[in-house]
Amino acid sequence: MTDDAVPHEERDAMVRASLAEHGDSGITPRHTLFYFYGAGDHDDLNEVARRAGFLTRGQDDCTILETTMAVDQTSFDPVSAMMQSWAAAFQLDYDGWECAVVTN
Repeated sequence: MTDDAVPHEERDAMVRASLAEHGDSGITPRHTLFYFYGAGDHDDLNEVARRAGFLTRGQDDCTILETTMAVDQTSFDPVSAMMQSWAAAFQLDYDGWECAVVTN
């Protein structure tokens, strides 16, 4: 899990910087995963996420949301904010995201 002292906006920027180091601008849609942990309401998170078009998986105290999306800052910032609000609403820890490097 990641360091909670670092805001998600900074963590998101660090992932995008790592992608850029590999020649990836983030604009090409790709498989992206979002991680939630804790003893909160995973069932409600799954329901809301499915309605929003995400695939969901996980068990016990872990939920992983999957989608295909661009991860450049303009595309990603609203999704990151939504993940953080879902974590707060369902009393879960949003641990961040990952995706594949895509270069053209």
